[in-house]
Amino acid sequence: LRLLPAGHIVGSAMLHLTRSRDGATLLYTGDYKLTPGLSSERCELMAADTLIMECTFGLPHFRFPPREATLERVRRFVTETLEDGGIPVLLGYSLGKAQEILCGLAGLGVPVMVHKSIQDMTRVVADLVGPLPEYRLFEAASAKRHLLVFPPSAARSQIVRRLKVCRTAMLSGWGLESGASYRYQVDEVFPLSDHADYEELIETVETVTPKRIYPVHGYTQAFAADLRRRGWDAWTLEGADQMELSIDVTRPMGEEPDSGEGVSLSREGLGGPSFMRWVAVAESTMAESSRLGKRGLLSEYLADMESAEDLTVAVRFFSGRTGTPVELRRPLQVGWAVIRQVLQEVSGMSQADYRAISRTQNDSGRTAFLVLSRAALPAGGEVTLAEVAAFFEGLRAADGPMRRVGLLREMLRKMNAQEAAWLVRLLTGGLRMGSKEGLVEEAVARAFERSVDAVRAAAMLGGDLGEAAVMAREDRLDEARPVPLVPLKVMLASPEETAEAIWDRLAGEEGGTVWLEDKFDGIRAQLHRGKAGCEVFSRDLKPVGAQFPEVVRAAEGLRDEVILDGEIIAYAEDKRLSFFDLQKRLGRRDQADLFLASEITVRYVVFDILLRNGVSMLERPLAERRRVLESMELPEGMVRIEVLQARGSAEIEEAFQAARRRGNEGLIAKDAGSDYSPGRRGKAWLKLKKAFATLDVVVVKAQQGHGKRSHVLSDYTFAVRDETSGDLRVIGKAYSGLTDVEIEELTEHFTRQTLSEKGRVRTVVPDTVLEIAFDSIQPSQRHNSGLALRFPRIKAIRRDKGPEEIDTLERARRLAGVG
Repeated sequence: LRLLPAGHIVGSAMLHLTRSRDGATLLYTGDYKLTPGLSSERCELMAADTLIMECTFGLPHFRFPPREATLERVRRFVTETLEDGGIPVLLGYSLGKAQEILCGLAGLGVPVMVHKSIQDMTRVVADLVGPLPEYRLFEAASAKRHLLVFPPSAARSQIVRRLKVCRTAMLSGWGLESGASYRYQVDEVFPLSDHADYEELIETVETVTPKRIYPVHGYTQAFAADLRRRGWDAWTLEGADQMELSIDVTRPMGEEPDSGEGVSLSREGLGGPSFMRWVAVAESTMAESSRLGKRGLLSEYLADMESAEDLTVAVRFFSGRTGTPVELRRPLQVGWAVIRQVLQEVSGMSQADYRAISRTQNDSGRTAFLVLSRAALPAGGEVTLAEVAAFFEGLRAADGPMRRVGLLREMLRKMNAQEAAWLVRLLTGGLRMGSKEGLVEEAVARAFERSVDAVRAAAMLGGDLGEAAVMAREDRLDEARPVPLVPLKVMLASPEETAEAIWDRLAGEEGGTVWLEDKFDGIRAQLHRGKAGCEVFSRDLKPVGAQFPEVVRAAEGLRDEVILDGEIIAYAEDKRLSFFDLQKRLGRRDQADLFLASEITVRYVVFDILLRNGVSMLERPLAERRRVLESMELPEGMVRIEVLQARGSAEIEEAFQAARRRGNEGLIAKDAGSDYSPGRRGKAWLKLKKAFATLDVVVVKAQQGHGKRSHVLSDYTFAVRDETSGDLRVIGKAYSGLTDVEIEELTEHFTRQTLSEKGRVRTVVPDTVLEIAFDSIQPSQRHNSGLALRFPRIKAIRRDKGPEEIDTLERARRLAGVG
């Protein structure tokens, strides 16, 4: 046995073994890098028959820039932050990365403070690394004008937050990934790694010249497949890549292969874009645990697609979609009863045996695989992606259940059990491969070297990520346009508390006027009139035309093909109904007895136009879009919103009060020169709503947040007191209004005061009082108070009040008008 320097961190080693019996050799790398570091020995490689190697960065796009160039960027970040009066914080592991950072900044002349864990480690290895700058232990009181070197775990600590003027940077090889700064929640990420990049991994193989290679840790399957394509004998030790050995479509069933080995699922072996190769990638993606690994597998496959048609289908399938947006409006009408019938027919399995298998599985695809594994099916690989797409199209066009049964039976008999399993997953909408649409968008962007935001925007506009993938490959993403009957995310308005703030934001010092519209208490709705018909979509992009047939009928009277943005409002006996009354329509299928025509009038109030006769209006200024809207003749049941022009904050306040007197929520103020930005909440549209009251409530449950708040308890369920029984009655839930520091303080408090825990939700001691602002209170069966707050937000933590001083259920009922 021989130890060789690995170059990873100081003291790290590779293990080289020679078997005395026959001279066979093996090299186990562990973590390593070939690029010389400032704080570690230079890596030494030796030839070996067998190579077990790490491949943390085993995908082709992981090619690190020169180390010195990255360190120069780090130095620039440090000096510029100090020049701006800030405190630079560099994040790296206490052993290895921290010493590399210190060595890289040795000649910069900047005073350095380090975290206690880094101080302890550096003292141990100081004599073994390169020149170090002077450093001392971190002290918050004197941190100004110092560089701080902390471990990554301290990035969101109270210590760093309280300094307030910090700028943080992570040093990691994952800095090559898009969105790395958001993921680490830092200002910068520099791609400095202690691991080998892709080119160094290939160089390692070429230097060691092994007979067999076993990649471990990282993109093992993708890197092993890459090496096999280069002619090396490479297989993973951590996953199942035997699929590449199981299929040989070049020989008839029952005939033995000449060499005793199967044929890889490469494009050359299958002779085209087969469904089986898509299945192989889906299987590998499902087996890969990391998001980056999944993205790499998908992007490599997509980049290799030859035809636009196949690329479109593959991307749709990875997203769990089986057709175009228009096709998806027609259901496949193939439920589990049909699938079960066909699986039993094709396999010849009895009802009892089928049930015995299905009871043990919670995965439709796995059930299909186990059932069909007993059937005499083809070897697979003959069915193409295009055939599967045509199959789904045929299901939608089928005129009866027997025809659909026949189509499914015919398709399954052409496939092997593995292909059939994934077909069933597509049918049932349960891919379970972890490829949510956002991940597939990222894979498309990487495959064709485009911006993720541009891919996402094109997919959103056209409603079809498959088409967006083709546009990305052909560099036509800027040609994306809205499409009738494909809903767009709505543009949102940012809240402002005062008329003065709105005037300052939109009019500024130059004065002029501010565009005002009433904010209705209705349902935001997008109306589409196209050649294929009319539909109404809610703000969460769901079709709701069946719940509002009178709006659809009104749209049929339009002469143009359009996409309109507006609000559905309702009246009964000349009294405007609230959002809560109107919301009852949503989710209802039979409207016959819900609102009679003699009792209610529903109107669609139009305030924007996004498309007219194939011409996108999104990038045109609001004033021009309004002129287009005014040139259109609107049918009965549709009205244009009234626009007011305010010449000062006093007029904005006057308009707000008038809107309230008309029974509306408040005002929307808009920049007349703004374009329409789907899904964005910018400052071009502002809303003035002003909560009409507040309630003092007590927190009874605390829930873990999402995204950047996934590490804290940021969602709070709260209650008022029933004055009759003395019990607490839940009235709502809020998660906005507090600062990050306040949320961290409450997290520490609720963690200590937890009574019980279920999943992400903790029932807590009711001792924390919050002041909650809201827009309205309505009767609701959602909570045991019988009430619900609309748009609740936390105004303040009432540290001056105890739970015995919270508001009562009686007061809440009075505010709701039901007391």
